[in-house]
Amino acid sequence: MTALLLLAGHLLLPAPAPAVRLSARPHTRTRLRTLLPLALGACVTILLLPGSISIAVAVVLIAGTSGWTVHDMRTRRRAHHRETVTAGFLGHLAGELRAGGAVSTAVEHSTANLPEDTPPELRGTLQQVCAHLRRGVPGAHVLTDNATTPELAGLGTLWSLAERHGLPLAPLVEQAQLRIDTRLRHRTATAATLQGPQATSVILSLLPLAGIAMGTAMGADPLGLLLGGGLGGLLLMVGTGLAATGFAWSRYIIQRAAP
Repeated sequence: MTALLLLAGHLLLPAPAPAVRLSARPHTRTRLRTLLPLALGACVTILLLPGSISIAVAVVLIAGTSGWTVHDMRTRRRAHHRETVTAGFLGHLAGELRAGGAVSTAVEHSTANLPEDTPPELRGTLQQVCAHLRRGVPGAHVLTDNATTPELAGLGTLWSLAERHGLPLAPLVEQAQLRIDTRLRHRTATAATLQGPQATSVILSLLPLAGIAMGTAMGADPLGLLLGGGLGGLLLMVGTGLAATGFAWSRYIIQRAAP
């Protein structure tokens, strides 16, 4: 029950606030937000279960693994959505440039036609570029220097090269869009292929629960042994740690196969 409450609390935490300017320590704040439910769970568990260190350790391991998994899934989902919106923005920008529009006008129009579900950090970065262009300041460096929208860094580099060498920007933007579209298609196909291994890793992680249920059905008392401290408490900590490590390692291997 405590683990479920901790997982629900993690899901209710607000996402990190989008930053338009480059932040000096964005990853530090993200790590702190991720570790907050884990620290809270450790304190609550120790207070509710004084003297049951093995149970507290097991609950913290389960809560930490669950929180890390949820945070990783949300991060990957947001990154995928940003890439999808970026590909649409590049397609619109390339069309504006092919029609003979100036770069500043094309960027303004493409930004104004962003979909309503555009991530705030992506919209904020493009609006900052538009603000630079209205003042007559080059906006390519905003795309390359902003750590919150790495999907636009390639456009900033191409934009700088086009201005420096006098190259047409439209073909470069089309190539950038093609690369993102290809990556998205490959990621979707890979994710569909990896659904089987992902389901297998979840089933293997839940097998200890099936063993406990089977032992209880046979008349044994595995829960009493595991929750009673002593050797059972040691087995509880080691088993939970191995299950959490195996699940995290399997997810790492599967994620390495998906770009």
